[in-house]
Amino acid sequence: MRTDHIIIIACVALAVVICLCLAIANNGYEKFLATWQKYNKMGLEIGDYMTPELFVNQINTEKFASSLQVLMISTIAGDAYSKGKLFLSTSTLSSNSIASYTVIAHEIGHAEQDRDGKKIKTLNFLRRLGRFVGVFFWPLIILGVIFLIISQDLFLAGVIVLASAVAIFLLSLIIKFITISIEKDASKKAISYLKLVMNDEEIKCAKKLLNDAKLTYWADFFRSLFAWTFMTRKTKMFN
Repeated sequence: MRTDHIIIIACVALAVVICLCLAIANNGYEKFLATWQKYNKMGLEIGDYMTPELFVNQINTEKFASSLQVLMISTIAGDAYSKGKLFLSTSTLSSNSIASYTVIAHEIGHAEQDRDGKKIKTLNFLRRLGRFVGVFFWPLIILGVIFLIISQDLFLAGVIVLASAVAIFLLSLIIKFITISIEKDASKKAISYLKLVMNDEEIKCAKKLLNDAKLTYWADFFRSLFAWTFMTRKTKMFN
């Protein structure tokens, strides 16, 4: 195969990959939302006697010695875990849907991560660091460009300043990539909990929902990565 043919094929492949990444960046959340709405209407086979609240309490008792503090919140889709506290919305706890149990199990997965390792603590530290240095990103970009323009004597300083801005950008990508890894692990742990209450078909639905949820984090990653193209929705460098 000729060299120019290889270059053309490589360029086409790269273009396809970039288009795929942009598609995920712009449509990842909508795909997840559609899946969530679908499975939020599908109840569990055993949902008549194993309510979401009983599900949480059973796992909390058996796996966490009742150490988790379960707090009910009114915010829709505000379900989260933080520092030994499980925040679950009233809509999640009041629905016997596949979506509700899956969301609960995923957040419990984060609780298990926090109990057994330092992944959550490390991520939270990096996020705090990112929020601190993130405010300097655009000032460093502007200052670096000014240094490059006004004088050759300041060229090296300009390069160093711009390199600092690039380092902040790379930090934001690293944090988002770590987040994807943590979310993937939490979803894997969630499946082990869901097998306690779901049959095989319901597990397939839960896996589909968790995979689409993970896609939203990839979407955030790609929005940051391709923000310079102005072809993606805006996102924060450090959430």
